[in-house]
Amino acid sequence: MSDSKLPSKQIRIYQPTYQLNPRRRFNVEKVEKILQKTIDYELAEVEYSEKSVPELTLSLAETIRNSVKEENYDRYRIVVVVTIGQRRQQGVHIFHSFLWDYERDAFATYNFENCHIYVNVVVYGVYLD
Repeated sequence: MSDSKLPSKQIRIYQPTYQLNPRRRFNVEKVEKILQKTIDYELAEVEYSEKSVPELTLSLAETIRNSVKEENYDRYRIVVVVTIGQRRQQGVHIFHSFLWDYERDAFATYNFENCHIYVNVVVYGVYLD
């Protein structure tokens, strides 16, 4: 019998490659400009209607999310919160609470009012490592 050795398979072992900083940071000023342009264009002449506001809120959030994603912020999760309400003679305070990494995470906000509605939009850029 012949002693023939089978070729041994090499096993590659990879070390974790955690990237702690993004290649391109979330630019708050650019996102605020996107918000202002989108909201002013979409809601200039809109009146409050209980039936149309839910669809308007969803379509506005989707439009904003797609516009921000086109900026190609790598390793960021984009979260868009849109609040639309009827404007009467009342005040509104909106509060958000979350865990935050001040070095990597960021947010942009925009408020809009006309004589019929008020709108508050917040876009969060949450870094994923």
